[in-house]
Amino acid sequence: MVQWATIIVAAGSGQRFSSDTLKQYAPLGGRPVISYSIEKFAKYGPVALVVNPAHAPYFPQLANGVTLVDGGASRQESVANGLLALGKYTPRNVMIHDAARPLVSDEAIARIQATIEGGTKAATLAVPVADTLMRGHNVVDRTGVMAVQTPQAFAFDVIVNAHVKAQGRSYTDDSSLVFAEEGIESTFVEGESDNFKITTQSDLKRAEKIMSSILTETRVGMGYDVHPFGDAPESGAIKLFGVDIPSDRKLVGHSDADAGLHAIADAILGTIGAGDIGVHFPPSNPALKGMDSSAIVKKAMELLANKNGTLTNIDITLLAEAPRIGPHREAITKRLSDMLSLPADAIGLKATTTEKLGYIGRGEGLAVQAVATVRLRK
Repeated sequence: MVQWATIIVAAGSGQRFSSDTLKQYAPLGGRPVISYSIEKFAKYGPVALVVNPAHAPYFPQLANGVTLVDGGASRQESVANGLLALGKYTPRNVMIHDAARPLVSDEAIARIQATIEGGTKAATLAVPVADTLMRGHNVVDRTGVMAVQTPQAFAFDVIVNAHVKAQGRSYTDDSSLVFAEEGIESTFVEGESDNFKITTQSDLKRAEKIMSSILTETRVGMGYDVHPFGDAPESGAIKLFGVDIPSDRKLVGHSDADAGLHAIADAILGTIGAGDIGVHFPPSNPALKGMDSSAIVKKAMELLANKNGTLTNIDITLLAEAPRIGPHREAITKRLSDMLSLPADAIGLKATTTEKLGYIGRGEGLAVQAVATVRLRK
């Protein structure tokens, strides 16, 4: 049994966001919006991330350490699916949070947890409505009117029983569902103005401004990697920047010899003083022979996140006579965007030769330089 578990609801389509990218996966401070909620609530216990299977291309890099759950036709069904998935942990209490609220604070979470642990069965973050309310030309009395936020928190058995009873009826949030089905009113817990739900592009811009005030230190790291060419590869291709690129010679190295990803990982590690990839993946380890270098980048990103850092830009230069990466630029950018959680315009990808000079000019190998920019949070 665990004290707390969390459901993060992320299966919506966000039609009012007016973007090709869903709001929960839109970049915020160099990371997807949803990543902030995952990082925040994973500290408190198991997390069920409720997603739309159709959105699968967005979240493979976000699901580490969480339980992925298919969403339902409505938010209510999605939450019910999340509750079912969390049952194996037998949690005493559960929080239910919107993925599009990335700025909820630890202090607000502590307040709502303390309320439930004090014996209350249902609670929700809420803030008093400050603006004048109008219905037509008539002013609506706002006395006692609250704007409800998430997370909402419940004793686990209470919310499960309420959802079982609610089948066939529709509710917009879990506090109203629990009140209607169990007769238990949610206690209002002090929320925060910054804990707003991103619904439109202007909301995202507001969140960016707030995030900029939180990300207080900018750091830059540089990475450089070289690999020689060897015999013809069996597959007729080499791995470069995580993409298979046709080549008549293979790159030689202990791992898959992806110099591009090695340089990127070293640049990221450099921003937090975490050594180089040889420290974390020593070439003397036979178990790492031929490993996929995307695992190296993944480790660097995890170490950065542990330092409260966010990657905001990567600038890369390939030095090689061959292969040519121009025809593969779109595939490389897409692969790096997914791996690094960066928008395409935050990835600089360039290639040059050495005008036939040196080992690169003689076609004996290639090199990659990478510069990473990160911002660290308070």
